[in-house]
Amino acid sequence: MTTTAAAEPRPSVLFAAGTPEGPGAALAAVRETLDAIPNAPSPPRALRWHVDPGNLGLLSRTLRELADLPAGLAPSITAVLAAEDLADDRTVVAREGELAPTLRRLHEEALSRHGGPSLRLELASGRPYFLPPPALDISTNDLCGLACNMCGNRATTRDPHTITVPQVRSLMEQAAAWGVRRVALTGAGEPFRDPAMLDHIRHANALGHLVTITTNGFPVSEKIATELAERVLSVSVSIHGATDATHDAITGVAKAGENAWRAVRRMARARAARGGSKLRVNVSTVIQRANVHEIAALVRRAREEGCDGVNIQPVNLQHGSFHEGRIVRRDDRLRGAHLWPDDRAGDLASLFDELAELRAEYGAFVHATPERLELLRRYFVDSSREALQVACRVGEAFLAVDHRGEIKPCYRLPWSHGDARLTSVQAVWNSQAYARTRALIDACPLTCMNNCFFREKRHG
Repeated sequence: MTTTAAAEPRPSVLFAAGTPEGPGAALAAVRETLDAIPNAPSPPRALRWHVDPGNLGLLSRTLRELADLPAGLAPSITAVLAAEDLADDRTVVAREGELAPTLRRLHEEALSRHGGPSLRLELASGRPYFLPPPALDISTNDLCGLACNMCGNRATTRDPHTITVPQVRSLMEQAAAWGVRRVALTGAGEPFRDPAMLDHIRHANALGHLVTITTNGFPVSEKIATELAERVLSVSVSIHGATDATHDAITGVAKAGENAWRAVRRMARARAARGGSKLRVNVSTVIQRANVHEIAALVRRAREEGCDGVNIQPVNLQHGSFHEGRIVRRDDRLRGAHLWPDDRAGDLASLFDELAELRAEYGAFVHATPERLELLRRYFVDSSREALQVACRVGEAFLAVDHRGEIKPCYRLPWSHGDARLTSVQAVWNSQAYARTRALIDACPLTCMNNCFFREKRHG
C-alpha cells in the first residue's frame, strides 16, 4: 500500500492585481485572509504579498498582528516586488526608492523577533530581492602619495579616464533616489587628492546623505577638518603603528605618522569647537609582521588622542582570480606573504590577549566584538575558509564604483558589471547577471576578513 504525502498548502496571495482603491478594500482583503488562519484545518504556511506604496503601511500593521498569533500559526510572508528585466545586466524594480527604506525596517524587525512571522523579499520573477546596500562606495580618484607595503596602488598621476565631478554627483543622486542614505568616499585613492572632494561632500549633504571617508590624513588641513566636523558622519584615518617610525616604515613615506596623528588632533579639535557635531574620528589599522608588537599600544594612543574607535583587520594573505567561471584561490600569487607574521606566534598570542582586555575595558571603542577578535586570532593560525567557517557578504552589503566608473562588488576581484556612466547602479544590483555574481561570491574560497563584509557563520 502506498501513501501519498499531504500536499503543501498553497500560499495565500494578496494584491497580485494591485492594491484595491475602494475605501477599506485593502484592509478587508487582509482581514479576510488573517481571520481564516486560526480556524483553517491546514493553516497556510505562506502568504505572498505583492507590495506597492499603497499597501506598505498595511503590511507593517499585518506583521505586528501576526506576531501576536499562537506559536506555529503565523504564516511566513514573502513581499513580492514588481520588476522588469530590461536585459541580462539590467533590472528595474517598480517604485523601489519608495519601498526599500520601509522594507528594510520591516525585514530587520522580523529578523530580531523570536517567533512570529518571517519576512522574505522576492522579485516577481522569483529571484530573491536584495535590499539596496547600506552605502554606495565611490572612489573619485586613484592618487595617494603613500606606498603602503600591503597596498598595490602606486598611482602618482591622474588617470585621464577618472570620473568627472558631474558624474560623481549623478551617482550620489542615483543613490538618494534608490533609498541609499550613505555614501562612502574611499576606494583606491586618497579622497583629498581630489580637489573637488569638499564639493562632493557638500552635494552629498544637500541630497540628505550621510558621508563616511577613509583618509591617510596627509591632506587634512585645519580648513578641511572644520568642514568635516560640520558635514561628515565619520572619518577613518589609516594608521599602522603606535610610533611614527613604524607607520613611516609601513607606508614608505617619512613623516606619514606625524601627519596622520596631526589630522586626528585637528578633527578632534574641530569637532569640539563645533557644538552638536556628529563627526566620529576613527583609526583603521592592518595587523602585519611589522606592527604586531604595537597594535595594542596603537589602540591606547588612539584613545588618548581623542578618537572614537579603532578598526582592526589582518593583512590579506590570499589572492584570487577567475578560472572556468569561478573564483579560485591563487597560492602562487601571495603578495602579502612577506607581511604575514608567521614567525611572530608569541607576539600574536600576546596581542590578542591584550586586545581582549582592551575590549573589556574600552568596550565598543575597539570595533571588534570578542567573537570577532577570537576569529582574527584563529585567522593567523589557519586562514582557510574551511577552518574559519566564514562567508563573504559583499554581494548583499556592498557596492562600489571605482575611479574609472566601473561598477564592482569587490575591489579585490578582477571583474566589472559595467560603466556607471552608461548604466544605473540600481539596475545592475537587481539584475540577473548580479544574481549570478552573488552565487560566485557565496562560493568564493578567499577569506579577506575585511571589516563588516563577512558572516561569522557560513549559511548552509
